[in-house]
Amino acid sequence: MNRLRIKFPQDFLIAPMSYLLSEDFELFQYERERDPTALWILKPVASSCGRGIKIVQAHTKINKREGILACKYIANPHLINGLKYDLRVYVLVTSFNPLKIYVYTDGLVRFATEKYSNDPNQLSKKFIHLTNFSVNKKSSKFVKNIDSRGRPTAGAASNAAGEDSANEDDGTQSSKWDFTMLKRAFAKQGSNWNMAFA
Repeated sequence: MNRLRIKFPQDFLIAPMSYLLSEDFELFQYERERDPTALWILKPVASSCGRGIKIVQAHTKINKREGILACKYIANPHLINGLKYDLRVYVLVTSFNPLKIYVYTDGLVRFATEKYSNDPNQLSKKFIHLTNFSVNKKSSKFVKNIDSRGRPTAGAASNAAGEDSANEDDGTQSSKWDFTMLKRAFAKQGSNWNMAFA
């Protein structure tokens, strides 16, 4: 991605600068020196469920070792209710040549469970910075998706049975949403849904 960004700078601003350590260690160190105010997120490439992820400052000592993806941390993410979130967008690729991709119209929105802060004293708090379900389900602030009768839902506020949902909890306090809920939140914030998903 970085090579494409160098060749086509305006077309590849869709992801933060990333470096695979130890291959790109010198480039990574150069970028850290060039931008000493930046935060970096370090992710082990052979891990999952939020294990081993760290957020570090430019002056944090980092050893040159294999299997770490270092990305410039987006220090001012878009927030909903003060919480960081990520999106699971589902696609079906039916052909690579020519490339043919179908994007499913719904997806999953996963929230961190504590209000966002980029305070250096809070960088190690996973419930602030990570949105992984496997991390946040352990938080005392994690809210399961349930209906008004206390039954778990499928992780969304949509009413698949088509029943009147006027008496149902709208799910907006839950830690997982569907895209319908996100679209409503964007409208309340004045955010442009169509631009975000164009």
